[in-house]
Amino acid sequence: MSSTIILYDIPGNAVKTQAWSPNTWKARFALNMKGLPYKTIGAEHTGVLDGKPHYTLPVIHDTTTGAVISESYKIAQYLDKTYPSAPRIIPAGTDALQRMFTEVLSSKVGKLVFLICGYPSMVQLPPRSLEYFSRTREAIFGKPVKELLADSERGKVWKTVIDSFGEVGKWMDANGKGKVFVMGDVPSFADGAIASQIVWMKTVLGMESVEWKDLMMADEGRWAKFAEEMNKWEFVDEEGLKSVV
Repeated sequence: MSSTIILYDIPGNAVKTQAWSPNTWKARFALNMKGLPYKTIGAEHTGVLDGKPHYTLPVIHDTTTGAVISESYKIAQYLDKTYPSAPRIIPAGTDALQRMFTEVLSSKVGKLVFLICGYPSMVQLPPRSLEYFSRTREAIFGKPVKELLADSERGKVWKTVIDSFGEVGKWMDANGKGKVFVMGDVPSFADGAIASQIVWMKTVLGMESVEWKDLMMADEGRWAKFAEEMNKWEFVDEEGLKSVV
């Protein structure tokens, strides 16, 4: 089947695949989990896409239907509605819960992970994207990204990250001890959201980092097992990201 969907992603230089952004990884996991063919095109993080103002990625363009959708959750909703024969990633009747889980995860885990990963994410960007990322984040936080986390606070913040992952794990234990996914035995968008945070850390911090090794050992290896299960959907169209618009 030929690719009819284009996924616009933010290329970086941290790893060979260039895919690093947790937001675009949520959309990528959605596409991969549904088994839909698609092509990746790199888009500079500059607020402009194809010559038009655009301030958020990911974006998909479905060339079959003509639809252009931004934001990972809306992309997942669109994919489930438009391609119902592929596995659902937002199971019927769980839309509100999936959305709520994703928002809480972003608030509880994502904001803390940004303190750890924000600066290494920024410095591995191409020049135009780096300038835009630096300028817009400084406007949001009121200080340069490099100054968001003092070295003396890093250990304390990282412990809070691990504790927050532990709390997420306790939520998942409501399905029964040993269940890997948020919904028990069935992977869903919520799992892609968790995996996106994990891939982000692995990509910009590296698998030899203290933080990565710590996370893989946390909660009796729960997140190592989770990452292993999600690995089957953790793949990238490497050639696509090399062509940047």
